[in-house]
Amino acid sequence: MADDDSVIRRRLLTRTSTVGKMGLKKCAETMLGLVEMLADEAVDDATCRADLDALFWEMEQLEFEANKTEIWNYTCDRELEEYETLNAEIDTSIDKVAREIEELKAKVHVEKTVRAYKEEYESIARVINELPSRRDISAEIETQLRRLEEATAAIEAVDGKLDLRTKQFALLMNTIQNLKATLDEDALMEEEEEKEKQRQEEDEDMEDVEPKQTNESGRSPSPL
Repeated sequence: MADDDSVIRRRLLTRTSTVGKMGLKKCAETMLGLVEMLADEAVDDATCRADLDALFWEMEQLEFEANKTEIWNYTCDRELEEYETLNAEIDTSIDKVAREIEELKAKVHVEKTVRAYKEEYESIARVINELPSRRDISAEIETQLRRLEEATAAIEAVDGKLDLRTKQFALLMNTIQNLKATLDEDALMEEEEEKEKQRQEEDEDMEDVEPKQTNESGRSPSPL
């Protein structure tokens, strides 16, 4: 914007200076012509008077151009001030719009965050709604606790029966072992009795055989 102001100012000053130079040059030429005419004795007073009037007219035109240029410069300065004011207002508006854009960006970010939280909340709420209520959960927990207590009591009863059966089985095994030992002892005693009986029978047989041998020896002839 400063470059545009410089260009406008330079164009205005150049235009004004050009007009002033042309008027001043023409006025100087008229004055030089008047001086030459005054130096020439052949020129009459009427001609000099006419050239003098022309010089005054040129000077009035030059003054008019100078006043017009001054007014033009004043107008240009006012326009430049207006341009600067407008430029400042535009810069202020741009800064304001930039701040508003940043604020809107922050609001949009907040809105997006809130929306994301809201969607997450709704998703969690749907999942929670699909789950049973706290009353149903409490009732189910109580039911499961009762079932657990019943199962615990049943397990304890089974453990008691199993312990009793284990003791009974141990007693049975002990009884069987004792009975086996008794049977083994009885079998051993019967075997010993059988052996003793066989020895007695053998002894009796031996006793029966000895008298027979004695009798047979008495009956046999004596050797010659």
